[in-house]
Amino acid sequence: MYVTNMLEPSQFPTQFDVKKLVGSDDNICVIGVVGKGSHGSRSKSLVINTLLPQPVFKNFGFSEESADKSCHIEYYYDDKEKIVYLHLVSVFDVHHLHHLATNIQNQLSSNEWHQFLKENEAYFARALVFLFITCHLVVVVHPTSSFDISYVQTFRQVEATRAKLVSHLSTVLKDEGVARDWQNTGRMCTPRLLFICQKSGLSNEEGNDLAESKQFGKTRQKRKSPIQKLEHSVEDQIFKILRKSRVLTNNISHCLFTIPANQAFVYIMRDGQQLQDPVNLLINDLNENLSKARTVSNKLRKHQEPRRSRSSTWSSLDDPQTQVGEGEDDSMKAFIIQHVNLVLQKKGFDDGLVRGAVPSHLEVPVLRKWHEVSAKVFDVFFGENLDSKLQSHFNNLKASLDLEMRFSDARCAKIVPVASRMYQENASPFYISTVHRNKLAQAMKVYTQQARGPAVEKYANLLLEECELFWQNGRQLCEVASLTGHHCILKLHLLPSDVVDSDLDGRLPRMPHTNNNRTPCACNCGRDVNYREDPFNLKVANFDYFEELAEKCCGKLKKISFSVYASRSPSSSAEPALVASDDNRPSSIADSVEKIKQDHSTGNTGCSPALSLGQSGGSDVFTHYNSSLSVSEAVITERGKLVKQLSTADCLKGMTCTTSPPHLLPRYSSWSLVCLGKASSYNPTKGVEQPGFLRDSNYLLPWDIPVPKGSHLDPSWPAPGETGGRKGGRQRDKRPHRESSGENVIRAYIGNEFECPRGHRFICSSPDKIVKVTNGVVKETATKLIHLDMPLYFPCSCRTTKPPLGQLLRSFIVTPDVPLYIKINPRVRPGSSYTPTFHPEGCADGITLTRNAFWVLRYPYVYVSEAGPVPPPKDNTPPPGSKLLKGLYQTTSKAPE
Repeated sequence: MYVTNMLEPSQFPTQFDVKKLVGSDDNICVIGVVGKGSHGSRSKSLVINTLLPQPVFKNFGFSEESADKSCHIEYYYDDKEKIVYLHLVSVFDVHHLHHLATNIQNQLSSNEWHQFLKENEAYFARALVFLFITCHLVVVVHPTSSFDISYVQTFRQVEATRAKLVSHLSTVLKDEGVARDWQNTGRMCTPRLLFICQKSGLSNEEGNDLAESKQFGKTRQKRKSPIQKLEHSVEDQIFKILRKSRVLTNNISHCLFTIPANQAFVYIMRDGQQLQDPVNLLINDLNENLSKARTVSNKLRKHQEPRRSRSSTWSSLDDPQTQVGEGEDDSMKAFIIQHVNLVLQKKGFDDGLVRGAVPSHLEVPVLRKWHEVSAKVFDVFFGENLDSKLQSHFNNLKASLDLEMRFSDARCAKIVPVASRMYQENASPFYISTVHRNKLAQAMKVYTQQARGPAVEKYANLLLEECELFWQNGRQLCEVASLTGHHCILKLHLLPSDVVDSDLDGRLPRMPHTNNNRTPCACNCGRDVNYREDPFNLKVANFDYFEELAEKCCGKLKKISFSVYASRSPSSSAEPALVASDDNRPSSIADSVEKIKQDHSTGNTGCSPALSLGQSGGSDVFTHYNSSLSVSEAVITERGKLVKQLSTADCLKGMTCTTSPPHLLPRYSSWSLVCLGKASSYNPTKGVEQPGFLRDSNYLLPWDIPVPKGSHLDPSWPAPGETGGRKGGRQRDKRPHRESSGENVIRAYIGNEFECPRGHRFICSSPDKIVKVTNGVVKETATKLIHLDMPLYFPCSCRTTKPPLGQLLRSFIVTPDVPLYIKINPRVRPGSSYTPTFHPEGCADGITLTRNAFWVLRYPYVYVSEAGPVPPPKDNTPPPGSKLLKGLYQTTSKAPE
């Protein structure tokens, strides 16, 4: 049973059995329709309706899967005329390009959009190669009557690609049983190229000259109309362009196509045949109505073109067959049929450019055979498994068509070395990433000023990679900054304790960080000064340096140790070692655990000075567990022995502050509190006798503590300066108690010491003033030190312009020899109001000092919380928020435990 005919086109290759079509054994002529459309994806195919008895391409649409392809071919067979139509739909059809663009998932950059278009244009060029191989006639439909010169480059590259595929096509056609010429050349013939222009660009008066010539006799009919003259002119231009560009040569068999020498190959659609834009039609109708309303002259009305009805306007959009030309000889069908007859009659195309040239061969296959061969060739071009050689040919075709990319590649490749030299010029042996980014920005600026085209981004990435390799090839400076904000000056390296992969370990050296920034710094008590390296580690900054100096200076002094995390070595027993002073040592481990329970229940979190003030230097440290440790966290056996401690993960990484996790302690203390001796070791007339102090800025401020009347304190008790065993002590201060407003006072001495990076030390008497004395007498009091916040940084007077900032490092306290005790509660906020407040470990209620003693509280050198270090000020301006909060100095009648 045979199918009578197809009523609408299908996608090529067809899915139905061609043998069932009427005329499957008839000889056929194959016409390929290509070009550009400006009125939607069906504009070129609507032109074919003029050649058909009915508008076949009127309301046809593919599935979404086929419509999403960059190119596809519509197939239709006219069994009456024995013509197969292959309509190529591509990105040059406006509606199809719009459909592809709207289906893009992500927004594309300019470079990605260029790549998208060129990939689709390369697919279009590949489809052109297929059409020039499988068609007898190729019709180029163009919106206007001007020849698009871009076709020249396309035709040349398509022909070059076709010539490379001849040997492969011959191998494919060898098994199909085709004629020898068809097999050797890879195509049925050298196809003829025709042009159809949808618009002439002529005015209405010029376009109607042919109609007027029919009214005035045969003499006027012999004269050519303007549109015919335009056709001949376009033919001459096309021939000269193709000939000069060597697309057409004397050897017809080696050309991509031919054009007839004695037949018309350009047809311009007449006014009634042109596909109108609906919007333009509506605008023209409005203009005509306005012109008709304003025109009162009958002469203008007589020459005015009759307005077409709106019904005829819309019918011309769907069915161009309703508006045929002025005669059969002047119709589009007559233009096409004259070339089709040469194929069906097997006369061939005698299109040689020189006289006596051998015409190209011509094969007129039957429909069934043509389908078999064309489907095989289509699979070779667009199949899923393409041959590697074919794929390379198609890649070369894509590259040759992308002239913008070729120009951009050449331009950008020339600029990259220039920009790279700009980056490498005056490069230091080692530099950090900030310098690298600045140099890279300068190189990119030079590149972007001269680079052009779609390859800019590609070569910008190459420049970036080249500069990165130059920097990483032994020129990377260590990016680690010290706790004071200064970078390490060594090249990229590993620390001796770092554990890394073996490959990285072999390439990078192992060494500690350094920046050669050495500053003088005194020890815990302040009596010994040494130079210290800029610290990169919290333990080195606040503990190790001072411990090294303590071994030869203040290691044997009495001190109060703060609570730290107690770690246990693997070899130790289940009973942790708790070391206390000799006079208050716990009798057993059970007593120590009971002590922890009592402290937890009573809320006592203060340090115990009595336990920490031992007689020997090696056994005077009592290491506390966190006083808020719950009983459930310490497993106790029946014998009362502590058998479990917190793991190393339960200690603080930074220092104790207001943002620290509760119940956690650091492994070491960043604070120090030592006793230099008795109160008599301080001479008020000489000040603190330690190295590094600026002149007359080493004096402590007297603090007169009032004693109410009737107190148990004896007013005859001597002042701290009177109890010294040295001769002449009473002559230094003969008034240990002073009456003021009917009250007795007890004198103590306090002072806050600052130390600048140049090693200068000084004591401040107020938040904005350094201590000054006259003839050895301090006229200021310690009132402001007690009641006001003190700055953490203060400009040193060693320089008048841009003086360096001195940092608060010590507080000196001389306690009186009376049963009235001084209690200190240090709270430091090293930054703005958002910075946490730091305080000593395990001393929430403050520390009560023993009487008749000269105490020194050493503050941390750097402040580091769990979030990281608090950077010191980089310029010479003290930050307003960095404060030693008021409340450091207090009094209490309760003696230390």
